[in-house]
Amino acid sequence: MTDLSTTEQNVRRILVALDASPHSVAALRAAAQLAALMGAELQGLFVEDINLIQLAHFPFSQEVGSYTASRRRLDNSSMERQMRAIARAIRQAMAEVANQAHVRWSFQVARGPVTAELLAAAEAALLLSMGRAGRRRRKSLGSTVQSVVSRTSRPVLILDEEGQLKYPLTVLYTGSPAADRALRLAIQLTQRTPSELRVLIWAGEGQTESAERLQKRVEQLAADQQVKVRLVRVDKTDNLLAAVQEGNGGTLVLPSERSFLLSAHVGPTLVVP
Repeated sequence: MTDLSTTEQNVRRILVALDASPHSVAALRAAAQLAALMGAELQGLFVEDINLIQLAHFPFSQEVGSYTASRRRLDNSSMERQMRAIARAIRQAMAEVANQAHVRWSFQVARGPVTAELLAAAEAALLLSMGRAGRRRRKSLGSTVQSVVSRTSRPVLILDEEGQLKYPLTVLYTGSPAADRALRLAIQLTQRTPSELRVLIWAGEGQTESAERLQKRVEQLAADQQVKVRLVRVDKTDNLLAAVQEGNGGTLVLPSERSFLLSAHVGPTLVVP
Protein backbone atom coordinates (compact mmCIF):
# COMPACT_ATOMS: atom_id res chain seq x y z
CA MET A 1 0.00 0.00 0.00
CA THR A 2 1.38 3.42 -0.98
CA ASP A 3 1.85 5.87 1.86
CA LEU A 4 -0.33 8.95 1.36
CA SER A 5 2.37 11.41 2.39
CA THR A 6 4.74 9.95 -0.19
CA THR A 7 2.01 10.02 -2.80
CA GLU A 8 1.24 13.66 -2.12
CA GLN A 9 4.87 14.67 -2.56
CA ASN A 10 5.22 12.90 -5.90
CA VAL A 11 1.76 13.18 -7.43
CA ARG A 12 -0.30 16.34 -7.27
CA ARG A 13 -3.40 15.40 -9.23
CA ILE A 14 -7.01 14.94 -8.21
CA LEU A 15 -8.75 12.60 -10.65
CA VAL A 16 -12.49 12.94 -11.26
CA ALA A 17 -14.62 10.36 -13.07
CA LEU A 18 -16.99 12.12 -15.46
CA ASP A 19 -20.07 10.84 -17.32
CA ALA A 20 -22.45 13.84 -17.54
CA SER A 21 -24.75 12.53 -14.78
CA PRO A 22 -25.81 14.88 -11.92
CA HIS A 23 -23.64 12.94 -9.47
CA SER A 24 -20.69 13.19 -11.86
CA VAL A 25 -21.04 16.97 -12.01
CA ALA A 26 -21.14 16.98 -8.20
CA ALA A 27 -17.92 14.95 -8.12
CA LEU A 28 -16.35 17.52 -10.46
CA ARG A 29 -17.21 20.43 -8.17
CA ALA A 30 -15.86 18.63 -5.10
CA ALA A 31 -12.69 17.60 -6.95
CA ALA A 32 -12.08 21.22 -7.96
CA GLN A 33 -12.61 22.25 -4.33
CA LEU A 34 -10.01 19.69 -3.22
CA ALA A 35 -7.56 20.64 -5.95
CA ALA A 36 -7.72 24.28 -4.85
CA LEU A 37 -7.38 23.28 -1.20
CA MET A 38 -4.35 21.05 -1.81
CA GLY A 39 -2.66 22.96 -4.61
CA ALA A 40 -3.18 20.06 -7.01
CA GLU A 41 -4.04 19.75 -10.69
CA LEU A 42 -7.59 18.68 -11.56
CA GLN A 43 -7.68 15.79 -14.02
CA GLY A 44 -10.96 14.75 -15.63
CA LEU A 45 -11.54 11.36 -17.23
CA PHE A 46 -14.48 10.32 -19.39
CA VAL A 47 -14.53 6.62 -20.20
CA GLU A 48 -16.32 5.51 -23.34
CA ASP A 49 -17.80 2.24 -22.15
CA ILE A 50 -16.53 -0.42 -24.55
CA ASN A 51 -19.35 -2.77 -23.55
CA LEU A 52 -21.95 -0.20 -24.59
CA ILE A 53 -20.15 0.50 -27.85
CA GLN A 54 -19.95 -3.19 -28.70
CA LEU A 55 -23.63 -3.57 -27.94
CA ALA A 56 -24.43 -1.01 -30.64
CA HIS A 57 -23.01 -3.40 -33.26
CA PHE A 58 -25.87 -5.84 -32.75
CA PRO A 59 -28.84 -5.37 -35.10
CA PHE A 60 -31.40 -5.82 -32.31
CA SER A 61 -30.00 -3.03 -30.10
CA GLN A 62 -32.39 -0.24 -29.15
CA GLU A 63 -32.33 2.75 -26.82
CA VAL A 64 -35.25 4.18 -24.87
CA GLY A 65 -35.65 7.94 -24.63
CA SER A 66 -35.26 9.31 -21.09
CA TYR A 67 -38.26 11.61 -21.37
CA THR A 68 -40.44 10.20 -24.16
CA ALA A 69 -39.85 6.48 -23.46
CA SER A 70 -39.83 6.01 -27.23
CA ARG A 71 -37.68 3.27 -28.72
CA ARG A 72 -35.22 3.85 -31.51
CA ARG A 73 -32.56 1.83 -33.28
CA LEU A 74 -29.15 2.02 -31.61
CA ASP A 75 -26.35 1.76 -34.15
CA ASN A 76 -22.61 2.26 -34.03
CA SER A 77 -22.54 5.64 -35.81
CA SER A 78 -25.17 7.19 -33.54
CA MET A 79 -23.36 5.80 -30.50
CA GLU A 80 -20.08 7.37 -31.64
CA ARG A 81 -21.82 10.72 -32.18
CA GLN A 82 -23.35 10.57 -28.72
CA MET A 83 -20.00 9.78 -27.14
CA ARG A 84 -18.35 12.74 -28.88
CA ALA A 85 -21.18 15.06 -27.87
CA ILE A 86 -20.97 13.93 -24.24
CA ALA A 87 -17.21 14.43 -24.20
CA ARG A 88 -17.56 17.98 -25.57
CA ALA A 89 -20.21 18.87 -22.99
CA ILE A 90 -18.14 17.42 -20.14
CA ARG A 91 -15.01 19.26 -21.26
CA GLN A 92 -16.89 22.55 -21.35
CA ALA A 93 -18.36 21.95 -17.88
CA MET A 94 -14.93 21.05 -16.55
CA ALA A 95 -13.36 24.19 -18.00
CA GLU A 96 -15.99 26.35 -16.30
CA VAL A 97 -15.67 24.65 -12.91
CA ALA A 98 -11.86 24.60 -12.98
CA ASN A 99 -11.60 28.24 -14.01
CA GLN A 100 -13.99 29.27 -11.24
CA ALA A 101 -11.86 27.37 -8.73
CA HIS A 102 -8.63 28.80 -10.22
CA VAL A 103 -6.97 25.40 -10.59
CA ARG A 104 -4.92 23.83 -13.37
CA TRP A 105 -6.82 21.15 -15.23
CA SER A 106 -6.67 18.54 -17.96
CA PHE A 107 -9.27 16.33 -19.60
CA GLN A 108 -8.90 12.90 -21.15
CA VAL A 109 -11.15 10.47 -22.98
CA ALA A 110 -10.42 6.74 -22.70
CA ARG A 111 -12.18 3.77 -24.23
CA GLY A 112 -12.47 0.46 -22.40
CA PRO A 113 -14.14 -1.18 -19.40
CA VAL A 114 -15.11 1.72 -17.14
CA THR A 115 -13.89 0.29 -13.83
CA ALA A 116 -10.57 -0.90 -15.27
CA GLU A 117 -9.86 2.48 -16.88
CA LEU A 118 -10.67 4.37 -13.66
CA LEU A 119 -8.49 2.08 -11.56
CA ALA A 120 -5.56 2.46 -13.95
CA ALA A 121 -5.84 6.26 -14.07
CA ALA A 122 -6.25 6.52 -10.29
CA GLU A 123 -2.84 4.91 -9.75
CA ALA A 124 -1.22 8.15 -10.91
CA ALA A 125 -3.41 10.40 -8.75
CA LEU A 126 -3.58 11.43 -5.12
CA LEU A 127 -7.30 10.84 -4.91
CA LEU A 128 -10.28 9.84 -7.07
CA SER A 129 -13.57 11.75 -6.93
CA MET A 130 -16.72 10.14 -8.35
CA GLY A 131 -20.48 10.37 -8.15
CA ARG A 132 -22.42 8.09 -5.84
CA ALA A 133 -24.44 6.75 -8.75
CA GLY A 134 -24.35 6.97 -12.52
CA ARG A 135 -27.04 8.39 -14.76
CA ARG A 136 -29.85 6.94 -12.69
CA ARG A 137 -31.04 9.12 -9.83
CA ARG A 138 -30.85 6.99 -6.70
CA LYS A 139 -29.44 7.00 -3.20
CA SER A 140 -27.84 3.58 -3.36
CA LEU A 141 -24.28 3.15 -4.58
CA GLY A 142 -23.72 2.50 -8.26
CA SER A 143 -21.99 -0.72 -9.29
CA THR A 144 -18.96 1.15 -10.65
CA VAL A 145 -18.41 2.92 -7.33
CA GLN A 146 -18.67 -0.34 -5.41
CA SER A 147 -16.18 -2.04 -7.71
CA VAL A 148 -13.69 0.83 -7.59
CA VAL A 149 -13.84 1.15 -3.79
CA SER A 150 -13.21 -2.59 -3.35
CA ARG A 151 -10.21 -2.66 -5.70
CA THR A 152 -8.39 0.68 -5.66
CA SER A 153 -5.25 1.59 -3.74
CA ARG A 154 -6.18 5.28 -3.70
CA PRO A 155 -8.65 7.25 -1.56
CA VAL A 156 -12.06 7.64 -3.19
CA LEU A 157 -14.33 10.62 -2.52
CA ILE A 158 -17.96 9.70 -3.20
CA LEU A 159 -20.45 12.50 -3.81
CA ASP A 160 -24.20 12.94 -4.00
CA GLU A 161 -25.78 15.65 -6.15
CA GLU A 162 -24.81 18.51 -3.80
CA GLY A 163 -21.19 18.17 -4.86
CA GLN A 164 -19.18 19.55 -1.98
CA LEU A 165 -16.66 18.40 0.58
CA LYS A 166 -18.53 19.37 3.74
CA TYR A 167 -17.20 20.15 7.19
CA PRO A 168 -16.82 19.01 9.84
CA LEU A 169 -15.10 15.80 8.79
CA THR A 170 -15.93 12.69 10.81
CA VAL A 171 -13.31 9.93 10.68
CA LEU A 172 -13.76 6.39 11.97
CA TYR A 173 -10.57 5.31 13.72
CA THR A 174 -9.91 1.61 14.38
CA GLY A 175 -6.13 1.69 14.68
CA SER A 176 -5.62 -0.27 11.44
CA PRO A 177 -3.05 0.91 8.83
CA ALA A 178 -5.92 2.13 6.62
CA ALA A 179 -7.44 3.96 9.60
CA ASP A 180 -4.08 5.64 10.28
CA ARG A 181 -4.01 6.86 6.67
CA ALA A 182 -7.63 7.99 6.89
CA LEU A 183 -6.90 9.93 10.08
CA ARG A 184 -3.85 11.63 8.59
CA LEU A 185 -5.74 12.62 5.45
CA ALA A 186 -8.66 13.95 7.50
CA ILE A 187 -6.25 15.99 9.63
CA GLN A 188 -4.57 17.31 6.50
CA LEU A 189 -7.90 18.45 5.04
CA THR A 190 -9.05 19.95 8.34
CA GLN A 191 -5.81 21.89 8.88
CA ARG A 192 -6.77 24.28 6.12
CA THR A 193 -10.09 25.20 7.76
CA PRO A 194 -11.30 26.59 11.11
CA SER A 195 -13.37 23.42 11.65
CA GLU A 196 -12.74 20.77 14.29
CA LEU A 197 -12.26 17.11 13.39
CA ARG A 198 -14.71 14.56 14.80
CA VAL A 199 -13.10 11.17 15.49
CA LEU A 200 -15.08 8.02 16.24
CA ILE A 201 -12.92 5.63 18.27
CA TRP A 202 -13.95 2.03 17.62
CA ALA A 203 -13.70 -0.01 20.84
CA GLY A 204 -16.02 -2.85 19.91
CA GLU A 205 -15.82 -6.35 18.49
CA GLY A 206 -12.59 -7.22 16.72
CA GLN A 207 -10.63 -4.39 18.30
CA THR A 208 -7.21 -5.55 19.52
CA GLU A 209 -6.05 -2.26 21.03
CA SER A 210 -7.51 -0.45 24.01
CA ALA A 211 -9.67 2.60 23.39
CA GLU A 212 -7.35 4.59 25.68
CA ARG A 213 -4.35 3.77 23.51
CA LEU A 214 -6.19 4.66 20.31
CA GLN A 215 -7.42 7.91 21.84
CA LYS A 216 -3.92 8.86 22.93
CA ARG A 217 -2.61 8.22 19.40
CA VAL A 218 -5.30 10.43 17.88
CA GLU A 219 -4.75 13.23 20.40
CA GLN A 220 -0.98 13.19 19.87
CA LEU A 221 -1.23 13.34 16.08
CA ALA A 222 -3.87 16.08 16.19
CA ALA A 223 -1.79 18.12 18.63
CA ASP A 224 1.30 17.77 16.43
CA GLN A 225 -0.68 19.15 13.48
CA GLN A 226 -2.52 21.76 15.57
CA VAL A 227 -5.98 20.42 14.76
CA LYS A 228 -8.80 20.51 17.27
CA VAL A 229 -10.54 17.13 17.66
CA ARG A 230 -13.73 15.93 19.30
CA LEU A 231 -13.55 12.26 20.30
CA VAL A 232 -16.50 9.88 20.48
CA ARG A 233 -15.97 6.33 21.72
CA VAL A 234 -18.24 3.65 20.23
CA ASP A 235 -18.26 -0.04 21.18
CA LYS A 236 -21.35 -1.45 19.47
CA THR A 237 -22.34 -1.56 15.83
CA ASP A 238 -25.69 0.09 16.54
CA ASN A 239 -23.93 2.91 18.37
CA LEU A 240 -21.46 3.24 15.52
CA LEU A 241 -24.23 3.51 12.93
CA ALA A 242 -26.03 6.07 15.07
CA ALA A 243 -22.82 8.10 15.44
CA VAL A 244 -22.26 7.99 11.69
CA GLN A 245 -25.80 9.16 11.00
CA GLU A 246 -25.37 12.01 13.48
CA GLY A 247 -22.55 13.20 11.24
CA ASN A 248 -24.83 13.65 8.22
CA GLY A 249 -24.29 17.15 6.97
CA GLY A 250 -20.52 16.69 7.06
CA THR A 251 -18.09 14.36 5.29
CA LEU A 252 -17.47 10.85 6.59
CA VAL A 253 -13.93 9.46 6.30
CA LEU A 254 -13.70 5.67 6.43
CA PRO A 255 -10.87 3.15 6.37
CA SER A 256 -11.59 0.78 3.50
CA GLU A 257 -12.26 -2.20 5.77
CA ARG A 258 -15.33 -0.30 7.04
CA SER A 259 -16.64 0.69 3.62
CA PHE A 260 -19.88 -1.20 4.35
CA LEU A 261 -20.88 1.94 6.28
CA LEU A 262 -21.25 3.79 2.97
CA SER A 263 -24.92 2.83 2.96
CA ALA A 264 -25.43 4.48 6.37
CA HIS A 265 -24.22 7.90 5.22
CA VAL A 266 -25.95 9.68 2.36
CA GLY A 267 -23.59 12.67 2.35
CA PRO A 268 -20.05 12.94 0.95
CA THR A 269 -17.84 10.03 1.99
CA LEU A 270 -14.09 9.55 1.65
CA VAL A 271 -12.90 5.92 1.68
CA VAL A 272 -9.20 5.40 2.35
CA PRO A 273 -7.46 2.05 1.61
